[in-house]
Amino acid sequence: MGFLSGVAAVRKIAKMRSGSRASLSIADITNLIINLPDAKKNLPQNQFDAVYSLYKTLQKCRTSMSMDLTGYYEEAVIIINIFNEIAPYEKYSGMEKTEALFFMDGVGALLDDMKPRSTALLKQLKTINPELNRYLTTIEKDAEEQLVELATKYWTKEDDDYITYLMQNCHCLTKEHAKAFCGILATNHFYGKDQALSLMDGLFMKWINSGTIDGIVQPMNERLPDSFTEICFLCGALVPNGIVTKEESNQLSEKYSDLWIKHNVVQQNRT
Repeated sequence: MGFLSGVAAVRKIAKMRSGSRASLSIADITNLIINLPDAKKNLPQNQFDAVYSLYKTLQKCRTSMSMDLTGYYEEAVIIINIFNEIAPYEKYSGMEKTEALFFMDGVGALLDDMKPRSTALLKQLKTINPELNRYLTTIEKDAEEQLVELATKYWTKEDDDYITYLMQNCHCLTKEHAKAFCGILATNHFYGKDQALSLMDGLFMKWINSGTIDGIVQPMNERLPDSFTEICFLCGALVPNGIVTKEESNQLSEKYSDLWIKHNVVQQNRT
């Protein structure tokens, strides 16, 4: 976006804030919410390449849409959702780090609500630029499926030994779940920590949300092994693999333990 068109877009946002409507394109909105110099400075080269490829593709979407301020925020979040699948948006939002984190926390519910529209937009973008298929798969593909595929692609004899080690040290850990964890390790190696933890989040949330009341109401000594034990164990296994520190591992364990408890409470309240 040139300087004059950028100023014009900012003026349109000011007009919306006064209660009026204005016309913006997806390209305009992308330029307002993405800071490429920050991306270049804060992201590893492979993530920056993906961000830049998506950015260039969005610049081709120049059809103007009339919207109010709420519509603008929704369109912005649809775009942010896609960028966030590549690398955390707060690293190249143009905002100060703390401000960006507060912003992402504040729009969390809207990010979830707009996911279907983000997926639809991404499909359109891939027809414009098939190169995006190299970078963006997590919105459309199940996290566990993707991790198992990645682990299989780079499988070695050492991975068989490591899975045996994991299962010996966590007796409730299934072979398929251990293989998905190997996919997390591969993701960290090839795509970086942020992408690995993002896929891990999708994996763990799938396990948590698959819990049923039948497994929850049993006495503790009669329960089958569940996702809670697996997740806590695997959070710890991130440390010797050099993905997180011990402190970060403890924070992740607490986060998913809280989410597991909340899920169980909801399940019990439904009975």
